Amino acid sequence: MLDFWYSERCTRQIKLIICIAVCAIIYYCSNIQQLSPLFAGLSLAVGLALHFLRIAHLNIVNTNSYKPIFQIIFSMLPIIALIALIIFLPQTHKAILAIQCICFSAIGLFLVSIYENRAKRFE
Repeated sequence: MLDFWYSERCTRQIKLIICIAVCAIIYYCSNIQQLSPLFAGLSLAVGLALHFLRIAHLNIVNTNSYKPIFQIIFSMLPIIALIALIIFLPQTHKAILAIQCICFSAIGLFLVSIYENRAKRFE
């Protein structure tokens, strides 16, 4: 999924539709039970970290013998962080809160990746 998100095939319109859909999911789930600001902030941080880990992975030289190990570590860290967040969620409506955590981490990724790849206004 990340390869598609960062590819040229994923146009601005597709990214906008995905962002609106994720925000709609968050809004619908928050009508059932709201996620606390602490978990929302931590989820956003996971999304930001996912973007920066991908950038760090792309900056590793292909001739580096540890690149496959770094790839495994960089792909597993955000998943482990999300699972840890979901474990510590309150028990009432845990599935709804978990969906919100995942969506907030996606929003964090979307914001940073779209901002970084935006068209420059001034040269």
